[in-house]
Amino acid sequence: AVTESSFTDISPHFNYSAFQTPSATIPPTTGGAVLPPEDVSNLDYRGKRLYEVSLDAMGQLRETVFWPDGWTTESEKEGVKVFSRAQRKMPNKIFLSESNFFCSLDDLYDVLYRQISGAVSWNKGIVELEEVERLNSRMDIIYSVGVDGAGGLIKSREFLTLRYWAKERDMYFIVNRDIDDPVKPVSKAYVRGCNGPCGYVFFPDLDGSVKLTYVVNCDLKLPFVPAKVINSSMIEVIQDFHLSLRKRVDEHLELKRRKNTIGS
Repeated sequence: AVTESSFTDISPHFNYSAFQTPSATIPPTTGGAVLPPEDVSNLDYRGKRLYEVSLDAMGQLRETVFWPDGWTTESEKEGVKVFSRAQRKMPNKIFLSESNFFCSLDDLYDVLYRQISGAVSWNKGIVELEEVERLNSRMDIIYSVGVDGAGGLIKSREFLTLRYWAKERDMYFIVNRDIDDPVKPVSKAYVRGCNGPCGYVFFPDLDGSVKLTYVVNCDLKLPFVPAKVINSSMIEVIQDFHLSLRKRVDEHLELKRRKNTIGS
């Protein structure tokens, strides 16, 4: 059976007069969040259930990103801002980070979603990643294993994640949510962590760049490790992610430039 983790859900039914992040306000967009009816009808019962989970997670990700209250600045360096906020009835903090990329929306989508199989080569936070099942053009299930952290005090955790993407006019959403599904049983080698609704939201910024907002909502199942140690390690991983992604996007753009030069 497909079940969600024990994360406490915040209501996804929130009315927005404007989309706000902790450091910016942008106008709202509409449409594009749901699958075309024919794509939904082609899903089996399990697929439709996972689609419902995806839409719920997207609503919660949207609320997290565009609700500006309650955030504390944790770090700001090299163009990467990291914020955190406590969660009700949850031991872990939720982290929101922002940085800007001088590329197109589609280029960033290509690197973060379409080229996911190559993420191990540039993302320092993971040691293993595979797409275990593609449900349709907008949904898939990925399995990943994170690196050790805090000098080995935080051991690697595995994750089984449902991904869903949507585009609303000039804004992309790539939504992640952990699931319990027999497609990938829990490994004996790792403890399985949990991802609450999280992922990426990116849109054009005022200076012509693309602003990426990255939400991490992760329970590593470490009851005996001090929260301060976990939070410090998470901030470091998030910072490294943005910087590594910046390099990967530059490589992606250079490869495109070379192909266009050869083609001309």
